[in-house]
Amino acid sequence: MKIATAVSILAVLTLTAPSSSPPLPEVTVEAPRPPTPEELAGHAVSDFIVAHAAPAFSGQLARWGVGRDPGICPLTVGLSPSFNDFVSARVLAVAANVGAPIQTGRCTHNVYIIFATDPQKALADMVKQNEQILGFHYPAQTSDLERITRPIQGWYVTSTHGAWGGETIDEAIPVLPLWNPRDTFSAQQPPGLAGSRLGSDMSSGIINVLIIADAKKMVGRPIGAIADYVAVLTLTQSYKAELCGTLPSITDLMLANCHEREKLTGITAGDLSFLRALYKADIEAVLPLERSDINNIMMRQFHRP
Repeated sequence: MKIATAVSILAVLTLTAPSSSPPLPEVTVEAPRPPTPEELAGHAVSDFIVAHAAPAFSGQLARWGVGRDPGICPLTVGLSPSFNDFVSARVLAVAANVGAPIQTGRCTHNVYIIFATDPQKALADMVKQNEQILGFHYPAQTSDLERITRPIQGWYVTSTHGAWGGETIDEAIPVLPLWNPRDTFSAQQPPGLAGSRLGSDMSSGIINVLIIADAKKMVGRPIGAIADYVAVLTLTQSYKAELCGTLPSITDLMLANCHEREKLTGITAGDLSFLRALYKADIEAVLPLERSDINNIMMRQFHRP
């Protein structure tokens, strides 16, 4: 089974998606203000990393560009055509800025960004088409994953890439084969290399993202801030953080205890530094070393003269 078939949701989007994809507007990513010493104090950076990158099925951090993934191709629906195009363009601009792969020209959509006045119904329609859009989960977890709990929320389909080139979609039962060198289908996670506590030559990739935003809660907010929020959720498999961290993030916007972050108008230095580090780090290492590598890269960026 090909991943394009396994997570296809285009049929759900035909009512609001444009019939053809016009050229996206050019969007640049401006450097935000650097973090203050107070924002970097203590465990602020390490806590930021934990909150912004949840481990995938393999127990490792996931990113775009692993295995045969061709890169990001977003489709935004639910806003006016110009705003839809802006959000998609902003996602691509942030991705290019941090080193994430993007598709160019005519591309195969693998990031679906939906602004809906009834987000719960929008999600139910997606799941009705294919439950796999929720990403890796066990049957008992389905009801929790189907609940809308945030103004902007993301779901991720990931894959595991093995030491010998095999790649499978991460799914509880069974593990669906995406590709392996012998072109055979086996419902097994691709093997890594044993013999090291530092890593096993395996890695995790993001291959499909669904983001649903409650359009009613976006009223009065700058489209740039919303687009940056969506971009960050697209590029990393983030936790559903409920508490405001010390190091600011655009994903703090609309959190109950983050009233001072309501003034954010775009992506933060912490967001960009983290994403650049994620797309440079060794993601074949074990989780603690992955996080340590990201931490070191971020701190070097923050202290660059």
